[in-house]
Amino acid sequence: MILDLFRYFARFPKKEGVVSMFANGSSDFIQYAELLEYAKNLPEPIMPKLENLVFGQSYDYVKKRVDNITGNYLFVDFGEFTSSRDARNSIIDQQKLAVTIAMKVSDSADMVETAIVSEMTLSLLAELRKKLILDSRSEDLPWLDKISENHDIIPFVSSEFKSMGWTLMFSSLAADLFGTKIII
Repeated sequence: MILDLFRYFARFPKKEGVVSMFANGSSDFIQYAELLEYAKNLPEPIMPKLENLVFGQSYDYVKKRVDNITGNYLFVDFGEFTSSRDARNSIIDQQKLAVTIAMKVSDSADMVETAIVSEMTLSLLAELRKKLILDSRSEDLPWLDKISENHDIIPFVSSEFKSMGWTLMFSSLAADLFGTKIII
């Protein structure tokens, strides 16, 4: 499920901005080589204006990645899962997700420059949101069976990352992601 998220969101920015995430170049994990090959073979980006991908939960790893890039980036932060049963005893799994489009901003940026960055990143996030909603209606993405009807779009301002932009917070619903129903 996590690697499905990676594959999905890796299609949005420029290929170079995805491949550069593989800082080690190789790993003992078989999936590493598979994902690197996937990244190297990505087609043209869905959103060519997006330059980089940042993918993770760990503040330290995310900070290290952001420190090593310039320009804008798509930051995907995947959160907790919750499960529930509906009236027909079906299991519904929900994952909380946050997708941020931000841009590195110099310490000398003035208020007008930050307003421009805010406008640019909000426009990109709106474009990504449209694609996400369309894709959630597709049969090809079982992990993204249905995204929540309610979305929050909140400002992202981080002095630690020297970045600003916007974050889309939403939930993804899917039937029995973990195959629990089989054993019950």
